[in-house]
Amino acid sequence: MSDELELTYPSGLITKTKIDDGEFTILTDYQEERGGYNISYSPWKVFLTAILTCQGVNLAKYCREYDIDYSQVSLKLVPKVEDILRDEFPEYHLQVSVPESFPQDHIEPMVEKFMDCPVTNHLTELKPVLKTFVNDELIGEKRR
Repeated sequence: MSDELELTYPSGLITKTKIDDGEFTILTDYQEERGGYNISYSPWKVFLTAILTCQGVNLAKYCREYDIDYSQVSLKLVPKVEDILRDEFPEYHLQVSVPESFPQDHIEPMVEKFMDCPVTNHLTELKPVLKTFVNDELIGEKRR
C-alpha cells in the first residue's frame, strides 16, 4: 500500500483523489455560492474530519484494548476562533461525551492515548515541509 495520493479534476472545482493505489476515492467540492456544484464536502471539511477521525479511531482502539463499550461515546471538534483559515493560532476543542457507565479511571489514560494521533502530531509536533514540483522541477516550498 502506497501513501501516494493522486488528484484529478472530473468537473469544475470537483476533485477526485485516489488513495491506496486507487483502492479508495475521495471527492471534494465547494458550495454553489463558492463556484462549486455542492456535491461533496469541501477540502477544509475533509481536513478537519481527518483530525477528528484519527483521534476517534485511537479512542476506539484504547477501549477495545480494555474491553470498554464505546458505542455511546461521541466526539466533536469545535473551532474556537472567528477566522479558522487565517488566525495565526487557531484553537480547537475536542469535546468527548461518555455515558455515566464509562469507567472514570480510564478517562485520562484514554485521552492520553488518543491524543497521540498521527494527524494531530503532524500538525502540532512535527515541522512538515511541502515542496511543489511541476514536471519534476521544484517551483515552491512551504515550511512550518
